[in-house]
Amino acid sequence: MVLEGPRLEGFIVLGAPVNPQGKPGRVARLRLVHALNLWRQGGAHGYILLTGGQRPGTYISEAQAMAGYALAWAEESWGLDFRVHLTTRLIVEENSLNTAASARNTLVLVQDLSLKEVGLVSDSLHMRRAHHLFRRHFRHHPINLYPLPVPGVLKHYWQNRRYLWLSKMALREGGAWLKLLGHRALFWRRGLR
Repeated sequence: MVLEGPRLEGFIVLGAPVNPQGKPGRVARLRLVHALNLWRQGGAHGYILLTGGQRPGTYISEAQAMAGYALAWAEESWGLDFRVHLTTRLIVEENSLNTAASARNTLVLVQDLSLKEVGLVSDSLHMRRAHHLFRRHFRHHPINLYPLPVPGVLKHYWQNRRYLWLSKMALREGGAWLKLLGHRALFWRRGLR
């Protein structure tokens, strides 16, 4: 994928669960590699903001696990110089345990860095809701947000017959949308919008 349009000043990579060994899961790795490739294609100038807090039963936050993986992957793929450069461009946000919290918490970081053109990286199944939540939090600020879904995730899982995973993710996203719409209806009914 080649980026067209404005040069992005930052990439927000949404967290995903880590495994018991403290390593990013498959979804987190796919999101991260996609973001790193886009970052490098754009000249490796922007920041990479990694989101995700520490879940019960894990000893490391999603963001820290992704940062460690990103540095190792960059060195293996592009050499030590890129790893060193990447250490100056990685920013870790470790307080978010859901997408709405990621939007709220990264807005502060994006403003502190004075970023105006930002890419949002997630898998395609999650992107629509994530983009909606981020737009809602960023709407009163002069920040352009570009959705950058990881290509081929659904196809990959379908071809590898990971139907249970696909069903689980579809149900999770559906439930999250119902919760979001329920909150909106409740606030609208109360006149709070």
